[in-house]
Parts: sequence; structure tokens; C-alpha cells
Amino acid sequence: MKKTKTPIFRTIISMMISPATALKSAVAGIPWFFSLGVSALAFAFFFMQTGLDLYKTGQKGLQFVMLSAGAGIVYGITVIPLLGAIIWVILKLTKSDKSIGWAISSFCLSYSGALIYGICGILFSFVFGWKTSIAFGVTGVLWATGPIIMSIREMTGGKSTLSIPLATIAGAVVLFTWSFFGKI
Repeated sequence: MKKTKTPIFRTIISMMISPATALKSAVAGIPWFFSLGVSALAFAFFFMQTGLDLYKTGQKGLQFVMLSAGAGIVYGITVIPLLGAIIWVILKLTKSDKSIGWAISSFCLSYSGALIYGICGILFSFVFGWKTSIAFGVTGVLWATGPIIMSIREMTGGKSTLSIPLATIAGAVVLFTWSFFGKI
């Protein structure tokens, strides 16, 4: 039987809507650099929304908006893979059979929903002049909690005991560091 390749856009939507299916079928076939790209763009748009909101309220200049987008790219390329690697190390103690590459890729792809929300947030910010970092940005990051829970559950062989607390900690780290960024 011929194995069909899942289109990349379908993987992004699937990771947002049905992460368990995407994790079992598509993550292993997705190149690591694409996963990093999803995470980088998701956080570029999220941080850019924060910069735009601060710009619209007169708290920051226009150059901060571009700096925010750049910081989001760096964040998505470094912090999210680092969180995935740390959780992989923790779960390796529970005899996880997943590779570190799989863990990092699944964590980065977990922010597929944040990417979609980020794009929508930027559109609403420009078209309607809304302040969108909370309504779209934070919502997108929170949306990633479900896929992260599924990623951790997959790494533990279906055990939910560690999935929810570890995903909660990962989400809290992301929101705390974003909050810190907005106060710079």
C-alpha cells in the first residue's frame, strides 16, 4: 500500500482540532524545521499583537512593534523547544519511547492554534483597530494546552497522571514570560 503524505496545512488544522490524531499520524512525518516555523510564527504574531496594543495606547513606539515580532520569533525557536526538551527529560524517567525530536516537534506544533489565532488577531488589529493580544494572543496560547496534554500523554504511553500538571506548568511558564515581556 502506498503511504500518503499529509499536507502541512492540514496538519496545522488537525493539531488544533484533533491533536491526538495528528500526533499519531502526522508529527513523525513533519520536518523539525517546519515545527519550529509554526512555533516561531505563532509567537511572532502573539508578541507583535502585544507590541501593537502597547503602541496603540501610546506606551511604546513603532520600533517596539518590530522588536516584539522579532522577540516572538526567538521565543518560538528557543523557549518552546526548550520546554519540550525539559519535559522529554522528565518523562524519560517514566521510560518514554519517544525521541527528543518527536517531543520538540510535537510541542512546537501544539502552537498551531496560536498561529491561527495570531493571524486572526493581527487582521483584527489592523482592520478594526482592536487591541488583540488578550482576546486572540492569550486565547491561542491557552488553546495549545490541549495538544500539549495529548503530546505528554503520548510520551507516557497514555497515562494522564503527568499530562495535565506538566501541561499546566508549561502553559504557566509561557504566559508568565509573555507577561514579563510586556512590562519591559
